[in-house]
Amino acid sequence: MSGKWDVRDIAAANFGTYVDGETSKARFADFFAFILLPLIFGAGAGILRQMHHFDLLDVSKFIGGIGVFTGLLFGLLTNVFTLSLRVRRDEGLHPAHDIIRDVAELFANIGWAVLVGLTLVVALVIVAATHDPKVPVGPYWTGILVAIFSHLILTVLMSLKRLWFAHSHVANLPPK
Repeated sequence: MSGKWDVRDIAAANFGTYVDGETSKARFADFFAFILLPLIFGAGAGILRQMHHFDLLDVSKFIGGIGVFTGLLFGLLTNVFTLSLRVRRDEGLHPAHDIIRDVAELFANIGWAVLVGLTLVVALVIVAATHDPKVPVGPYWTGILVAIFSHLILTVLMSLKRLWFAHSHVANLPPK
């Protein structure tokens, strides 16, 4: 895989944040919430679609909104990168400081959210190009789209939590 578009490091960094903050051990609850729960939502949506209780029509209307949202996430990622540089250059902070850890985890989560957003845009483009907008999307594609979208939203919520935790540690910064 080309190093220029290899995203395994981003995935590893994101999944590396699915740990208990105190013990640094993997948390099943995080894997359930961010992996299994979106798969359950997707399977549920696919089943509802199969029973004709959930119809996605003309998914091309979602492409622009999700594309803009992903672009905004990319902009946020560049801001977090700048914040990371600023925090790491602050000579008063030890590399193990809570703020540095929180910002690194936030960067990993937002980077992953950008990748998930891009994946969702690509999936939406594929579905829009291959399906009649007047006919509901099939159950498999419905499940896939709902699973990716719910994973994106949960990842953004986790990023919000990380930012909130980082803000709560501001009081622990040494005075200048």
